Amino acid sequence: MSAPNGVAAFLFDVDGVLRVWDGSQVEAIERLYGVEPGTLTAVAYHPDRFGPALLGRITDQDWRAAVAAAMVPICGDVGKAIDCVADWSARHGHIDPDVLDVITGLRTEGFTVGLIANATDRLRFDLVELEVAEKVDTIIDSAHEGVAKPDAGIFLRAAEILEARPQACLYVGARPEHVAGAERIGMKGHLYDGVEGLRTMLERLPAK
Repeated sequence: MSAPNGVAAFLFDVDGVLRVWDGSQVEAIERLYGVEPGTLTAVAYHPDRFGPALLGRITDQDWRAAVAAAMVPICGDVGKAIDCVADWSARHGHIDPDVLDVITGLRTEGFTVGLIANATDRLRFDLVELEVAEKVDTIIDSAHEGVAKPDAGIFLRAAEILEARPQACLYVGARPEHVAGAERIGMKGHLYDGVEGLRTMLERLPAK
């Protein structure tokens, strides 16, 4: 891989790029507890419930407790609701080995690589469990920073942590609005469309 001109640091989205979730697992949990498909996601990620956890105003544990409480009338039993949310919470997703290989290659070539995520304060625990926390230089998340993508604040903070000017950072994101947010502060952006597209983009960057 050629060294890209003007890029000193790379920033990768966690979910949708490095970490992959299996939606069938949630469906299986919902079937097990007699819950209509899509209910857990709708309850858990309702903005009034998830928003405070996303920005670090409440802990991940508090958020999941609130999800369990909201599931009680749906499940019809407190114990059942708690067990349902516990099973749902036990998932950590899995790491795409091909994307991790790209990240490892960039670090081997001497580039700084960080991960960025809109996530609760559980993210770093998840990444330790998935054995990738030590395979990047830094982790930036909305719960610790108090600001979420696509807000410019989290990208500016990421550049500061990476010790690079925004113009010297390349962000790989899974959502167009997040890529646009990074580009608004001067970062180069790549909308992730699979690992082959990622590798092609990196190979096409001008060499130093």
